[in-house]
Amino acid sequence: MRTILVYHNPSREMLLAPPVGLAYVASAAADAGHSVRFLDLSHRRQPEAVLARALRKDRPGVVAFSVRNLDNAVHQRLESHLRAHDPLIELARRAGAQVVVGGPAVSLLGERSLDVLAADFAVLGEGEEAFPALLAALDEGRDPRPIPGVAARDETGRPTATPPRRLARFGASGLERWIDWPAYGRRGFTWPIQSKRGCALGCTYCSYPSLEGRVHRLRPTAEVVDEIEHVARVARPYTFELVDSTFNVPVEPALALCREIRRRGLLVTLTATGVNPIGATEELFAEMESAGFNSCMITPESASEQMLESYHKGFGRDAVERTAERIRRSRLACAWFFLLGGPGETEATIAESVDFIESHLDWPRCLTIIFTGVRLHPGTALARSEEAAGRLSPDEDLSRPVFYLSPDVRESWMLERINRLIARRPNVVHAGEGSPSTWRRLFERSLHTCGVPPPYWRFVPRYLAWPPIRALRERHPFVGEVGP
Repeated sequence: MRTILVYHNPSREMLLAPPVGLAYVASAAADAGHSVRFLDLSHRRQPEAVLARALRKDRPGVVAFSVRNLDNAVHQRLESHLRAHDPLIELARRAGAQVVVGGPAVSLLGERSLDVLAADFAVLGEGEEAFPALLAALDEGRDPRPIPGVAARDETGRPTATPPRRLARFGASGLERWIDWPAYGRRGFTWPIQSKRGCALGCTYCSYPSLEGRVHRLRPTAEVVDEIEHVARVARPYTFELVDSTFNVPVEPALALCREIRRRGLLVTLTATGVNPIGATEELFAEMESAGFNSCMITPESASEQMLESYHKGFGRDAVERTAERIRRSRLACAWFFLLGGPGETEATIAESVDFIESHLDWPRCLTIIFTGVRLHPGTALARSEEAAGRLSPDEDLSRPVFYLSPDVRESWMLERINRLIARRPNVVHAGEGSPSTWRRLFERSLHTCGVPPPYWRFVPRYLAWPPIRALRERHPFVGEVGP
C-alpha cells in the first residue's frame, strides 16, 4: 500500500519547527517495509497544488497528515492551524485515499480528532510503533482498532480509541532522510535533536506530560552526540537545537551532553528550547558555552511568587532572579517567556513581573516575549480545574480556542501596562504584535548568507532598538484588546 506522509505547518511565528516528529514516524514505517513518500509542504506557496500532483502520480492508499498545533495560542491575534489542513484532507479524500491524522494536536484531541479533521484514523501519542502497525492492518484487511494508540470508528460510526503505549526507548529521528534541508537553512531554521521525552514537572497549563508522560525517558548521551556528529557531516546545519521540553531537568544529562560534545572536539553550534530555572546552575551555563551553545530559551512564565505557585512551576522568585543573574554573566543570548493572566493574576502580580523584566532583563543579548491569556488545552490541570469549577463544560470542544483570563485584572489594563513597558524596553515584544515583518525576514536571510549561525531571534533586540523601528513602535499601539 502506497503511503504519503504530509507535513504542513502554516505557522508564521518567530519560532518554527522542522518535522522531526513525522521524520521519526516515516523512518519507522520505511524500516518496517512500507512504501513511504514524505511530502513537506512547509515552504510551498501552493500546497494544495503540490499535494494534488503527488496524489495523481502516486495514487496512494493512505495519506497521513501530521498536525503540530491547534492554533498559535495568541489571544489577541488568533490563527487556526487545524483549519489549514481542511482543503488538503479533502483532496486526499477525493483521490480515494484513507486519511490518517497524527501529531501533537491530534494526540491532545484524542478520538475527537476524527470528527474535527474528517479523518478515517488517528494515531495518538508516539507513532513509531502504532503507524506501521496501522498500515500493516489496513494492507492485510485486519481491524486496526486493537492497536495501541489508534483511533477509529466502531460499527455505529462512533469514534473510539485504544490508549497509546509510550516507547521505552527511542533513537535518532532520521530527519536527514526526508527533508530538503537547504530550504530550511536559508530561512534560519535550526536542526532539532531530542535527547529525552517526558516531563516530570506539574505546570498547570502545559500539555507536555499528557503527550509524552511524566517520566523522563533519556537517550544515552553517546547516542545523542552520535546523531549530532552524523548530521553535521551529511547535512551541515549551522545550528542544532535541543528541543526537549526541559533541556536541563534533570541537569546531569545536560551537563554530560555538553562534556561529550567537548570531549569529541565537535565544532558545532547549538541552542536549547527549554531551560528551566530549577536546573539553571552556573556550571550548566559554563558547560553550554564550552560545548558551543550560543543561546537558549528560558520559561519562568512569571516573576511573581504568587503566580509561580499558581502555575505549579516548582520554583520561586529567587530561582528566577538567580537564573537572570547567571545567564547575564555568560555569553549566551536568551529569550525569556512570560504568560500573564492565569489563575490568581492581579494588577499587583503583573507589576511584579513587569518590574522584574525592567530591572533584570534589560541587556542587549536578552529578548523577552509576553503572552497574555492562557490557552486551555485538553488534558491539562488547568482545563480540569475549570471543568471542576463549572466554568468549562466537560463536552467543550477545545479544538476551538478557549482562553483563561483572570477575572481580577482587566485585559485592557494588562495590555496597556505591557505597551508602556515596550516603550521603555524595546527588547520586549508581545506575542500579539504580529509575525515577523518582510524587513526582518530579509535581515535574517542576509545573516544566513553571511554564514551567521541561527537562531536569529538573538538579533531581534538589536533590530528593535534600531532608531527607525523603535520610533515606529513608539508611535503606534503595539497590541490591543480582543474585540467583542
